[in-house]
Amino acid sequence: MAPTMRIALVIAALAAAGCAQQPIQPRAMDDAQSLAAAETAFAAQSVREDMRAAFLAHFADDGVFVRNGWAVAKESLATQAAPPIVLDWRPVHTEVAASGELGLSTGPWKVSGKAKPEAPPAFGQFVSVWRREGGGPWRVAVDIGIAHPQSALWDEPLAALPSAAQSALPAGGIEAAELDFVADAHAASPRSAYAKHGSERMRFYRNDLAPALGKGAALASPGMTDEKLAWVLDRTEIARSRDFGYARGSYAALAAPQKPLGYFLRVWRFERGEWRIVMDVTNPAPKA
Repeated sequence: MAPTMRIALVIAALAAAGCAQQPIQPRAMDDAQSLAAAETAFAAQSVREDMRAAFLAHFADDGVFVRNGWAVAKESLATQAAPPIVLDWRPVHTEVAASGELGLSTGPWKVSGKAKPEAPPAFGQFVSVWRREGGGPWRVAVDIGIAHPQSALWDEPLAALPSAAQSALPAGGIEAAELDFVADAHAASPRSAYAKHGSERMRFYRNDLAPALGKGAALASPGMTDEKLAWVLDRTEIARSRDFGYARGSYAALAAPQKPLGYFLRVWRFERGEWRIVMDVTNPAPKA
């Protein structure tokens, strides 16, 4: 999955509505495990055949990844030859909306060259949002990631997190949550916005750094910056159950908002009556 990334992000406004969580539904755990199985099969095909064949087989028709900007994966790969690499990865964390059709998968990746398989591999973390329609197969909707020098999380056991049904739905959607977040980041600082809007289990991924797991680790990460940036929202998507969704887009300097410095994906979960960030990852644009 995609290597590369760095620095902070924002875009957000009000969300919310009171909510008391119901007991976990057994089906939700099955959904998280089925997503992990789809991710594992995706990786196995990449190793068995090649990365290109696996991506073409498992991406949705409108699924995107970062290639110097957000690009439709199938269109981008259609005319390209398979790269001379072996790309392997595994999920260590999956979670799915209560409605079962939208979910998050993340974990470590490694790349080795076919010409010199004895050379040290490259490492990083992938982040993918998957969707499925009408009980059909899972397909990748969004893919992004980071690279870092050493292996991290490769031996971590899989955590397939179940969802809790909501007794009340949020008044606002993902766009409202993003606007609220960005307003707080600009009024004070990105760090304070993450402190306010991040889930206690937030995962924070920045290029060249091992993943920060948990809000405390994220706030202490050297990748956490107080630089205020402009954020351009390209797309949001929310599950039918309205408890889970994502936002993706680009970020830029405030003085030059039309020139992207990189790209971001933020995954939101409705927890205890509030939208909370459970995954935050950025990918820097190539330097000129």
